[in-house]
Amino acid sequence: MQFTIKSIRRYLLITGLGFVGLAANAEWTKIINPSPQEQELYMDMDSVKQTGPMAIHRQVNILSQGSELRAKGIASQVSLYEYDCMNSKLRVLETSVYSKAWAAGETTLMPLPPQSAKEWLNLPAHALGQIALEMVCPGSKSD
Repeated sequence: MQFTIKSIRRYLLITGLGFVGLAANAEWTKIINPSPQEQELYMDMDSVKQTGPMAIHRQVNILSQGSELRAKGIASQVSLYEYDCMNSKLRVLETSVYSKAWAAGETTLMPLPPQSAKEWLNLPAHALGQIALEMVCPGSKSD
């Protein structure tokens, strides 16, 4: 089965996880940041959906004044992540960027490369990867 941006968007609408315009209603939980000088990361715990070993959630990145994206007029971005809890992997399903913090202002859906929505990535090596996994995947804490 081949995934396209259109089929991923349709899936998001069907599952009720389309997130453009929902940022104001979210209760964001701060995640420890590996690089606070670049951005602050927050997870929408109300958006966490888990089915078996898979979990999906929204995350907002508030970009700092010195970040490279901020210089391009982007103040925040919201991404929809999918986690494979059993194999400690993740992938990004959709990302929107905003001209103001907290997903406010003008928005643009950032198109993902055709392969990226299918590509599973290892968790980031820094602590953030394990922290996010533990937040969305119950029982995934390492012993």
